[in-house]
Amino acid sequence: MIVYDGTYRLQPDTDRGPTSKTEWLCTWRVRIIELPAGRPAVRHLKPTIVAANPCGLAASLNSCAGAVGKKISRDFKLDINKVLWIEHIPARPGQWHAAIFTPKAMFDADINYRINWRPLRPDEQRLIKRFGISPP
Repeated sequence: MIVYDGTYRLQPDTDRGPTSKTEWLCTWRVRIIELPAGRPAVRHLKPTIVAANPCGLAASLNSCAGAVGKKISRDFKLDINKVLWIEHIPARPGQWHAAIFTPKAMFDADINYRINWRPLRPDEQRLIKRFGISPP
């Protein structure tokens, strides 16, 4: 089930001065999918999929996970360990990549992650196609 299909924008820094928003705003089309739990015999290790694709102007940042991933995770109460996070990365055209989150540092309850990327596996590609997500 698709629980969100919309746009996330990186909010501007207040110290950027008079620069027009459209010159430096990074935007991603984000789709969040909860895999069905209707089949008791099937247990998903990662029951949530987050698919992010840059849209609008060319972004100076190439990863939604690194830029606004914490906000998306907080907004939707996502456990990053149970999320298949995929993105189209402009520097690697024509395919989706999956994020591998490795805890880097912890400040109180806030965890920072190192993010590495790998190409999607064939079964992951088949899975996302069911939800209308295809390579850019």
